[in-house]
Amino acid sequence: MTDTNSPETNLIQELIDKETIFTLIRQTAAWLDNEELELWLKTFSDDATYEITTSSPELGSDMSWWHSEQKDLKKIINEIPEHVRDKAKRLHLISPISAELNNNTGTVLTHFSIYRTEPDGRSSLYVIGKYFDEVIKTKDIWYYKSHKVILDTRILEPFTHLPL
Repeated sequence: MTDTNSPETNLIQELIDKETIFTLIRQTAAWLDNEELELWLKTFSDDATYEITTSSPELGSDMSWWHSEQKDLKKIINEIPEHVRDKAKRLHLISPISAELNNNTGTVLTHFSIYRTEPDGRSSLYVIGKYFDEVIKTKDIWYYKSHKVILDTRILEPFTHLPL
């Protein structure tokens, strides 16, 4: 009989949970690249928040460019087809750095860069930054409780109304 509370069993479960969370982060980035925004939205808990921030040396503080609760995100995502669209493709490169878990919650740090390819084939680095995520496990599925984008890049050309 296996002891389900043994240190080895707990370590294995923690490793499985971390890999599942890292897969969640990679998958959500791929859904953003493919503009599968309805799938992206499903990765958020009902009371989740999404935020984009950057630091302003001129102001001497952080700035929040976007802060929405999950219910507001649905409305914003549904309105995207009504906006003038950037025709370029985006590609996220994701590097999960760490995950600290405590039972069914956790915090995760991920570094990322997003490249942008114009319709004529020219590609360039668009933004770099970090994701700082709070995650929650409900019925054996990990969701974002808070998905915070912390940009190092402060000048976006062109600016985007799509999540990063």
